[in-house]
Amino acid sequence: MKTKLLLTILFAISAQLLWAAVGITGKVVNEKNEQMSAVTAYLIHSTNHIILKTAITKEDGQYSFENVAAGSYYVEARMIGYEVKRSAIINFNKTAQQIPDLQIIPSSNTLSEVTVEGKKPLVENKQGKLILNVENSPLAAGNNGLDIVQRAPGVSLDNDNNLQLMGQSGVKVTIDGRQTYMTGEQLTTLLKSTDGNQIKSVEVIKSRSAKDDAEGAVGTINIVMKKNRMEGFNGNFSATGGLGEKFRGNSALSLNYKKNNTTYFGSYSYSDDKYINRLNIERIISNNGMETLFDQQSNLHIKDRTHTYKFGVEQKTSDRNVMSLQFNGSNNVELNDNDSKSLIGPLTTIDSTLISMTQFKEGFNRYSFNFNNEFKIDSTGKKLILDLDWSQFKNSKKADYDNRLFDKNNQLIHDPEILRSEMPIGIDIYVAKLDYNQPLSKTSNLETGVKYSNVKSDNNLLFEEQLDDKWTNIVNRSNHFIYKEQIAAGYVDYDNQIGKWGIKAGLRGEYTLSDGHSLTESKQVKRNYFDLFPSANLSYDAHENHIFSLGYSRKVTRPNYRQLNPFDYFIDKYTSERGNPYLNPQYANELNLNYTLYKKYTISLGYNAQTDAIVESMGQDSVKKTTWVTRENLGKNNSAFLNLSMPVQVAKFWSSYNNITAVYMNFDGAIAGAVVNSTSFLFQVNSMSTFKLSPSLSAEMNLRYFSPFTYNIYKLDSRWDAQIGLTKNFKDKRSSLKLAVSDVFNTSNQNLSTNFSSFNTKIRQNQDRRVARLTYSYKFGNLKNVAKKKNTDNEEKQRAQ
Repeated sequence: MKTKLLLTILFAISAQLLWAAVGITGKVVNEKNEQMSAVTAYLIHSTNHIILKTAITKEDGQYSFENVAAGSYYVEARMIGYEVKRSAIINFNKTAQQIPDLQIIPSSNTLSEVTVEGKKPLVENKQGKLILNVENSPLAAGNNGLDIVQRAPGVSLDNDNNLQLMGQSGVKVTIDGRQTYMTGEQLTTLLKSTDGNQIKSVEVIKSRSAKDDAEGAVGTINIVMKKNRMEGFNGNFSATGGLGEKFRGNSALSLNYKKNNTTYFGSYSYSDDKYINRLNIERIISNNGMETLFDQQSNLHIKDRTHTYKFGVEQKTSDRNVMSLQFNGSNNVELNDNDSKSLIGPLTTIDSTLISMTQFKEGFNRYSFNFNNEFKIDSTGKKLILDLDWSQFKNSKKADYDNRLFDKNNQLIHDPEILRSEMPIGIDIYVAKLDYNQPLSKTSNLETGVKYSNVKSDNNLLFEEQLDDKWTNIVNRSNHFIYKEQIAAGYVDYDNQIGKWGIKAGLRGEYTLSDGHSLTESKQVKRNYFDLFPSANLSYDAHENHIFSLGYSRKVTRPNYRQLNPFDYFIDKYTSERGNPYLNPQYANELNLNYTLYKKYTISLGYNAQTDAIVESMGQDSVKKTTWVTRENLGKNNSAFLNLSMPVQVAKFWSSYNNITAVYMNFDGAIAGAVVNSTSFLFQVNSMSTFKLSPSLSAEMNLRYFSPFTYNIYKLDSRWDAQIGLTKNFKDKRSSLKLAVSDVFNTSNQNLSTNFSSFNTKIRQNQDRRVARLTYSYKFGNLKNVAKKKNTDNEEKQRAQ
């Protein structure tokens, strides 16, 4: 009797646990009440209409949504060629619930596009990533990649347009998970040449696993490009016109053809931007008690034209194998006419004036091939992925300088100084990866793999001066520098779910060979070193509404070729950027603690300890009155951050996502021969709101604020900006019109200063960022998706990512 009673109790408990895991279940049938497979079911919040979960019906028409939090929802069943069917409102209280069958009937217009009324939130927190969804946002329409990336939570730009995360530099940027291998000016150019209309989302990732490259001391920004999986021939066209102080515009065309197991895809975009940036630099240089003032006013008139294109093929060669080949290219030309006027003299008197006219012409060409093959070894989940990449970057930068120095009576002090420079840069990158995945049980998994990368950059700087109508090489300014780097890596990653506990741990080893060779100076700096990069993450689901995780990872940031090149890149006669061939990699150990409440609100605490930190420093010649910027390895850079993510449903039509970041930072080391031990705080607020004004009309607004901040020896002023956007979807459900205005109040300019040791500089910028853009987009072709009724639940899993 006791045994039967015990078995009954255990059975009841097991049944309750099973129902609790399932949450909400249901079935989809057709007009004849026949079970329908391969139908997409969406679980949607009843007030903000956000899609929370997605499921595909099985052979018996059944679908299920597991781990559903208490709340009010409805379910929509959708399939191409059928009318949408919506359930009644479900008031779910964490008790297993079976809803009535959803009956879908054939649509009278099978060629019209299906649009899911539920929408992704503008910002999501998913699997430790903060994701900015910009695919249908008016704030992204017509913008380039750099404009969009800096809108992501925790991301900002420094005064040189370098990306920062949580107030720190050392960010790794990937596109569809593939490393760009670029930093600084080249990365900025690459992002500016990336068409924003082709971007689906931006992922901000602070933690890393052993599978990920160790590069990126403060985190990773991954740009996810759009992909089209519709059957038949289809495409999208968009055109944007923008007006700031100058006109700018772009257009884009994407095409896709899918039939059976083969998909062909391609895209092309063209942008033509014109804008004006104004710069004021005020420097005071001391020499034997005498102080000289340099007050420089510069106007930069910029024309930027870019062609970007992509095409490829994806082939499912068998039920277990998918291979893809893709080519990407971009060609960018930037013309920069810089007129500058510098007032020079003692603090109380101007005794000379330097008038400079500089014309820059920069060409940036990027080409890449990628081959990917994913083979599913068996039905247990074992798979092998091969990924091969080749990339080539060609950068040519020509500059003509005309410097004329006048006395206080506006008379030429000496003959005009006519200079020119040419700086071709070639970068070749070869990467091969092989990854193996093997499930060990229903809850545990093992991943391992190897990677090899080979990077070579060739930088040949020629600087000449016109003397007696002849061009003469300036030996101490010209330089030929070649940098080579090889990295061989291997990793193992293990993860397991034990009840409410999740464990993931891994180890990555990277062996690096680098060779920086100045052919001009016959100097060579070679390095070879091996590093281990452990990572671990422990998660605990105390309750479906209370989830904790604690992560640790070790990271590295290696200096790039430009930072290592010992010669000067001249900005003007008195200002340059200088490389440091003895720059070492910087390492970081990072801890992250995350708490997620109600699957919406997230609190993240982090601590990042960097050694041999690569920081920007300054140098100057008090006799020649020249100043240069360089990079040095500071002793230590420790920082801690607190990040709060808070989505708020203000009203039925108004949803808001708010991100607040507080950063504490401490520098401790020697810069430019002086000791620095400084502490500073940074406060960032990013608030994004979406407004559903009508079924076809929506609006967005983005507000950002950055508090004053001391970074190294620089003091950055506070700044804020606002963006607004409006989207109109037309009745044909194929075309839309988007209007957006960026930096509405012209307040986003970055101003900074330094008063450290012998350096006294103020920089004021006024960039042409207030722009109104109007974008029209149209989807064309056959938008009917042919859904298969068998084995379709694995099709997308078999595709190469």
